[in-house]
Amino acid sequence: MSCIYKIKEASSSFTTTERIIADYILNNRSNAIEKSAQELGVLTNTSAAAWIRFAQKLGYKGLTAMKVDIAKDSEEEDELLNVIIEESDSFELMVKKVYQMSIQHIVKTYRLLNNENLQKTISYCVKAKRIFLVGIGGSGLVCTDLMQKLTRINKDVIYHEDPHVLLARIAHIQKDDVLIAISYSGETRVVNAAVEYAKKNNTPVIAITQYNIRSTLANLADIKLYTPVVERELRLGAISSRNSALSLTDLIYYGIVKEDFAKTKENLIKTRNLIHEMDTK
Repeated sequence: MSCIYKIKEASSSFTTTERIIADYILNNRSNAIEKSAQELGVLTNTSAAAWIRFAQKLGYKGLTAMKVDIAKDSEEEDELLNVIIEESDSFELMVKKVYQMSIQHIVKTYRLLNNENLQKTISYCVKAKRIFLVGIGGSGLVCTDLMQKLTRINKDVIYHEDPHVLLARIAHIQKDDVLIAISYSGETRVVNAAVEYAKKNNTPVIAITQYNIRSTLANLADIKLYTPVVERELRLGAISSRNSALSLTDLIYYGIVKEDFAKTKENLIKTRNLIHEMDTK
């Protein structure tokens, strides 16, 4: 995961001290890597402890781990081009902008990906008695897509687009289940209510949400999988966040498939044969 990109994405949620540290890293990468915590504290008029807390807030075990990631980052970070669709755009320009937007959002999603968290998510889903999904609107479409995939490989997955019906099912969630909560904002009331209830029942909670370390959902979840902060004021149907979330749920699905590929293949064949039989009658 790109440390520099994480810093840029989370900048709006930083405190004053955190923003000072973030700006120093962005403008002085070599020093940030080479200097000790004490030296960095002096250089930024903060403290060694503030630097360590900053690294931990970004998800690192300590300052050394963050420095390793900074060293891996390239000197040039691609910025999101202005690909917002305008009324004056020609058809050809509209197609080009959508193409650029799709590629850039997927690239940024993978830059934010924490492989350890993804592996933990897959492990929870493989072992879970039932997989509960919760999401509203565009996030609900992501839930439906994942539900259909998991159903085909014989996973016991529960989702309903009606939030009242869904909450009625979640009322029976247990500690040997798992809940995947999807919300770009991290502040969707129904989603967070489901998460809070699951937490009371000691159910593991995985969040798929924008990279905002201060959002309610991010703070509630046991495991976080982040999507880029890419939405503009005109969200155009939340296309960007939906596609990023779909990329992450696809990775979860493929990870589950990989755990027992032979069994998955057998289940897919059963599903395909039954559907084909129904279609030919």
